[in-house]
Amino acid sequence: MEAGHTIPILGQGYVRYIDHLGTDLRIVESARISYKSPSKGIEQDKKLLIYLYKNRHTSPFEQCSITYNIKMPIFIMRQFVRHRTFRLNEWSGRYSELVDEFYLPTQWRTADAKNKQGSQVSSVLDHATLTKEVQAAHQAAYATYQSLLQKGVARELARMVLPVSIFTEVYVNCDLHNLIHFLQLREDDHAQQEIREMAAAMRVVAEALFPWTFEAFHKYRLGVTDRTPSA
Repeated sequence: MEAGHTIPILGQGYVRYIDHLGTDLRIVESARISYKSPSKGIEQDKKLLIYLYKNRHTSPFEQCSITYNIKMPIFIMRQFVRHRTFRLNEWSGRYSELVDEFYLPTQWRTADAKNKQGSQVSSVLDHATLTKEVQAAHQAAYATYQSLLQKGVARELARMVLPVSIFTEVYVNCDLHNLIHFLQLREDDHAQQEIREMAAAMRVVAEALFPWTFEAFHKYRLGVTDRTPSA
């Protein structure tokens, strides 16, 4: 995968591959140092990696990492930063003027009757009317933001009128072990649909870089519906 490869998500958002450290072989080499034993060939190396994954020997996977550039709405960013092992820097609304780009779902959802933290598409909702209503709210909020800036209000204060649907952008670096943990949680059916879409795009990048690891990931993970986006 070439640096800069970009997968569109959430309308105006994206997951972009920047660079990475290590390979599947780095994981195997890191594990073998425990016995100071050499490689025994590709086939045995792959078997060892799958054994490590299956039996949750996690520290060798921390030797590898990926850096992403991700554009997402702030309400998804709030969930993303709960994963405290990620190292990130975010576009600052204090230092620069925010752009009028807001997330709009393609379909509006109601609360799921069975899964209290979930949601489901419903024919009861008037999708066109809801979209127009939210677009009007976005336009009004951004107009107020611009008015405050023009009157001399500092960016750090003017931004408070903007909704959490506005897009932000981050550079994030994560080691492979903690990325896998993130994917197990955020591709799960209990996670919000929008972050599931983002997690699936992050996985597409990781699969291309660490094919043995993600062969094991798919073999041994349970209860996750595949939502692989088109790269």
